[in-house]
Amino acid sequence: MLVSIAQAQTIPDNIKSAFKGTWAYEQYGHTNTIVIKFEKGKNYATFLDIGTGEAPTETFQAKVKKNLLFIPAQHHKNDVNIEMEVIKGKLYFRQQLVIWDAEGNAIPTKSNFKTEQIFKRVKP
Repeated sequence: MLVSIAQAQTIPDNIKSAFKGTWAYEQYGHTNTIVIKFEKGKNYATFLDIGTGEAPTETFQAKVKKNLLFIPAQHHKNDVNIEMEVIKGKLYFRQQLVIWDAEGNAIPTKSNFKTEQIFKRVKP
């Protein structure tokens, strides 16, 4: 009898060390804060959007795509595709708005417009 156990794809240590920690973006007198964590045996990063601390924290699962973390848009939860990349110790946080039809399906767009914020690590 052969028993197979499916194992979660492990995330490379270099990705974990590049992304994990607390990151902050300061703008107009307030600080936007995010936390990225990796749990043993999980094939995704846990992304906590703390924001400015005025609203409840949002939690998402970020998948690894090559050297990026990616959070796909979810209707009525986060209406943007998010990708994150670490370049020279800074987190480049890019968002692209997704527009939905009446049935909740993403509408293809020709626009490649993305907003970008650059976060600094404040705690490993």
